[in-house]
Amino acid sequence: MATFFLLCAAACDPVTGTGSGTPPDPKGFIRVAEATQTAVVTLIAGHPATDNQFNYDGYSDGALVLTVPVGWQLTIQCENHGTVPNSCAVVGDGKATAAVHADWSTPNPQRGLDPGQSASFAFNPAAGSYRIASLVGGNEASGMWADLEVKEGGVPTLTAP
Repeated sequence: MATFFLLCAAACDPVTGTGSGTPPDPKGFIRVAEATQTAVVTLIAGHPATDNQFNYDGYSDGALVLTVPVGWQLTIQCENHGTVPNSCAVVGDGKATAAVHADWSTPNPQRGLDPGQSASFAFNPAAGSYRIASLVGGNEASGMWADLEVKEGGVPTLTAP
């Protein structure tokens, strides 16, 4: 009986998530329109596919890589499916406490979106390496960030190993 209680308590812990541990194919979270040079990426914060809810689309610790060509407009749709507040913000590195530009994040990224909320933002990123991270206290350190690479040429891609 005690073992059952411990297993149930661990499975119900909001930090551990509820999924099978197999993240979905990232290609399902990006829409690309080459004619207008626009891309829309949906980042589901706390995707239930993994055992750790501090993820985007089921991937954490930078395993999700978004590559965008210079000159393209990128829209990030951030949906919070987790049990705690989460946000999406484009930052320079893991030490950042604010977005690179004020409009490169969901509203109030340090407070975050409550569970069940969503928000989006659009921007034209300059060439460089960035992270998309949740700036809610402790979330990024828990693995809640994706890699964003902005380079010359090509088409936007969203990949994971």
